[in-house]
Amino acid sequence: MNWIALGAVSELIAALAFLGSFLFVKQQMKQNHDVTKASHQREILNSSRDFFASTRSDRNVFDAVASCFKNYQTADAFSRHVFTTWVIDYMLIAEQAWYMKRDGYINEASYQGVENLCMTILMTEGGQEVWPVVKESWGQDVSQHFQKRMSEIGDNSPKYYEVIPFF
Repeated sequence: MNWIALGAVSELIAALAFLGSFLFVKQQMKQNHDVTKASHQREILNSSRDFFASTRSDRNVFDAVASCFKNYQTADAFSRHVFTTWVIDYMLIAEQAWYMKRDGYINEASYQGVENLCMTILMTEGGQEVWPVVKESWGQDVSQHFQKRMSEIGDNSPKYYEVIPFF
């Protein structure tokens, strides 16, 4: 074997090694994306669990939310404040989930659960009262998406207190 042939063989081995390392890095990046996606889904689910725990752990929050779902206009100022901030808190979780779904960080099923719960809150009488004000706190694209959903489903969407009847 001459030096030229030996050089060609070594170049071929180097090219194959480069291709192999490229495929390895690609596989590592995919695994990293999958782990990140799972982490984001857990984060959204934990945030939702912690959010809903507030009505379980604080009687004042429960009473304010329960009364404002149906009687927002006649509720006292403290109850309206608690309810409005409660709605905003979940809207922020839903907004985060919307962007994560758009960017491929959570799956469709997890996102649908978050969105459907948000819709049950927004479709209550109290949710309808605060929606015109609180929708401005969202990104415009998310706000438009939820406004479109609310228009599409109209009165056909279950309300939160119908899904969770003790409210």
